[in-house]
Amino acid sequence: MGNLLKVLACAELEHGQIVFLDFEHAQPTEAETAVWNQVSAVLEEAHGILAELQSYNGAGQEIREAIQNPNDLQLQEKAWNAVCPLVAKLKRFYEFSLRLENALRSLLEALTSPPYAPMQHLEREQALAKQFAEILHFTLSFDELKMTNPAIQNDFSYYRRTISRNRLNNQQLEAENEVNNEMANRMSLFYAEATPMLKTLSNATTKFVSENKTLPIEDTTDCLSTMACVCRVMLETPEYRCRFTNTDTMLFCMRVMVGVIILYDHVHPVGAFAKTSKIDMKGCIKVLKEQPSNSVEGLLNALRYTTRHLNDDSTSKQIRALLQ
Repeated sequence: MGNLLKVLACAELEHGQIVFLDFEHAQPTEAETAVWNQVSAVLEEAHGILAELQSYNGAGQEIREAIQNPNDLQLQEKAWNAVCPLVAKLKRFYEFSLRLENALRSLLEALTSPPYAPMQHLEREQALAKQFAEILHFTLSFDELKMTNPAIQNDFSYYRRTISRNRLNNQQLEAENEVNNEMANRMSLFYAEATPMLKTLSNATTKFVSENKTLPIEDTTDCLSTMACVCRVMLETPEYRCRFTNTDTMLFCMRVMVGVIILYDHVHPVGAFAKTSKIDMKGCIKVLKEQPSNSVEGLLNALRYTTRHLNDDSTSKQIRALLQ
């Protein structure tokens, strides 16, 4: 156990030993079942959400024609009919983010609760650690797709302009019953974020820490830093990489590593990029840089975006230079 805790604490590895988080095959124990079932129901929906977002083409052509021909009522109706089902889809994505937030909270409670330390939780409750990883994987996948699809913002902006215009003309559109003004305002704030799902999880983690006054913040941040460390070591060690039976597990592991880094940065008082951080940022960036650029560019961009708050001290400059 002493050797395992050294590994989990990212201390010097003895005899090359490391806890191997089984992201492919971990199954819940009886103690994990209640939380696992709750989170599993949310994760099952996540696959469909990603598929819908990936096939989201937008109503750009219809909107352009309507804007260019403002007096053509037929083109206005055509654009509106094209946008409404897309906005309904965007509403489902937003509502899913709220369910994802609740799932994350349940996992944080399970992985940081006494009497076990966070390091012991990751060892004992691998199925929940896997679900935590799956949430992060989904989150970064969603945000990468959103960032590269300007149609989402364009469609929603057109929808809101049309709603506002019709209100001025004292017209009530049926679509408002599904996405009313209050919902539209919340969705607008959500989609205005460059990485909306990650922002949701960051806020949820910060809220979890602030609401649990009796739980030391280190219990949460140590859980995040430990997972980042384990992912990094599994990625950079050939004997552990070869235990992955699925070729997608490498990318999964990288997304999880980046996700916990960003969550740690939002929650920890000094952030993930400070000299005193428990996360080896240089090592993590090195692992990403060693992969094909087309598979990790989105992850590097997420880290670059996160570092925008850094000062111009020597450590910050080194991190920024590594991310170039």
